[in-house]
Amino acid sequence: MRHYIITGASRGIGEALAREVGLGDTTLHLVSRGSVTELMSQISRKGTEVFSYAFDLSRTDGITILTEEIFSNIDLNEANYIALVNNAGMLEPIGPIGKHETEAYRKNLEVNFVAPTLLCHEFIKRTSGFDGQLRILNVSSGAAKNAYYGWSHYCSTKAGLDMITAAINVEHGKRIGVFGFNPGRTDTKMQDEIREQSPEDFEHVQSFIDAKEQGILNSPQKVAIMMKIVLDEDRFETGSIVSTRDFN
Repeated sequence: MRHYIITGASRGIGEALAREVGLGDTTLHLVSRGSVTELMSQISRKGTEVFSYAFDLSRTDGITILTEEIFSNIDLNEANYIALVNNAGMLEPIGPIGKHETEAYRKNLEVNFVAPTLLCHEFIKRTSGFDGQLRILNVSSGAAKNAYYGWSHYCSTKAGLDMITAAINVEHGKRIGVFGFNPGRTDTKMQDEIREQSPEDFEHVQSFIDAKEQGILNSPQKVAIMMKIVLDEDRFETGSIVSTRDFN
């Protein structure tokens, strides 16, 4: 039995990935704030078992309870593969650091960095005696390597997540395949949010508007296919940050 734990599964890349991997002898564990009722129904009709966990990842004090619930639905004696996909993320607040309320920045840091790091910790701890295949996939961004005006918190959290990926590989790479994945500009609601910003808050907004108008955004479905390859095949070296460009 294969198990996939996917955060941010109610829409965008997370939803597309759930549909892509939810086939055959597979169990999905979908973590989201939004409803996944219809998604669960559609995937279940294919014979896949699906569990949902309504959880706000900014409430990082509840991560231990969340992972306890998830792993209560995973029989480690029957499983032969378990993957954690840290897909959930947020951009808000957009604008130069020092502009918005501190609570808004705290929430961003919790969702983008603290929650996925703690989920990695819990995942590694709870699978310490597991002798099947293990995968961790942390969704990265080009912003991890480039500082954008208005994205100070987003850039820094994605850079931190890349370093966690590298550090986990140093410590556990012989047992766990761990990867970052940069999906590039993908046609999701996050892109809608970016295009609505003023140049005063985000200097590069016009390039994102142009990308949409030129039809050069990746589709969530295309990205999900690539992510499944990273998760299920040995095409890439563990510890690496894979990009959609690596598939060209």
